[in-house]
Amino acid sequence: MIRRNILADEAARQQFIDGVLALKDPARFPWPGQQGLSIYDLFVSWHHQSMMLFTPPTQRDRNAAHSGPAFLPWHRYFLLRFEGYLRIALGNPEFRLPYWDWAADAALADPRQSPLWADGAMGRFTAPAVWQVRVVPAERGITRLSRPRPLARSPGRAGALPTREQVRAVLRDQVLYDAPPYNSTSNGFRNYLEGWEGPGIHNIVHVWVGGDMTDSTSPNDPLFFLHHCNVDRIWHAWRRRYPNAPYVPAQSAANTLAFHRLDDALYSVFRETTRVTPRGMLDPLAPGAPFSANDRYDYDTLADLQA
Repeated sequence: MIRRNILADEAARQQFIDGVLALKDPARFPWPGQQGLSIYDLFVSWHHQSMMLFTPPTQRDRNAAHSGPAFLPWHRYFLLRFEGYLRIALGNPEFRLPYWDWAADAALADPRQSPLWADGAMGRFTAPAVWQVRVVPAERGITRLSRPRPLARSPGRAGALPTREQVRAVLRDQVLYDAPPYNSTSNGFRNYLEGWEGPGIHNIVHVWVGGDMTDSTSPNDPLFFLHHCNVDRIWHAWRRRYPNAPYVPAQSAANTLAFHRLDDALYSVFRETTRVTPRGMLDPLAPGAPFSANDRYDYDTLADLQA
């Protein structure tokens, strides 16, 4: 099954919107044990918790899903789990997440005029009657708002969307996946795509969108999933370009790199029957257990990423 550009496929766009609204509804998809909260809110909490789990806890840089090698496999796992719920919500086993090609919007005279922000697309989620934020970060865990509030965005107020050439340069020039010390100061493709080094590719998109996208609970904005789907697409293109570049660190690395080694269990709020590991997340055409052939996916194109 194919993940497609959200601005090039009206059917995928509408299905994504319909599915997200269904998962946000506590009556249809409740978060077990959390009255008035939904499965969607669970995903928001999961992302926040991953950022609060520092690895190791003696530092405040690398956490279970960011600023380290697991950034890309963990988010692929996160998207696969969310995509599975969308298929249930839509009753469509062939549905796949769409992606936002923000480099195309970066080429516009004013990216804020992209059709993405129209009321019939992602702009609808800023309407208070359509979308309400229920959970926000707290020092320990999350805080449930006593009065839910509208989604916050401030596109274009800070930063700039990555350009096509910036993305191509990272794909072309970064021949290693990652390197010691495996954090936000590392060389390698992962850190350049995550955005702590180089033009800030992944990070700067969060900054450019602003509002809720800049927080640890950034999945409060459904745009999060379209953004990370494009990040995943770029990783897929890189692995096609450098098929012999290994994922690092190996499982023999120090315990201080827990959650990031090749066969470590990725941090999860789900009770998986089988460990979900970085190794199992390396190939979207054949993801490892507990995923199956029904979860496989490819992208409509990688041609725009070829330098």
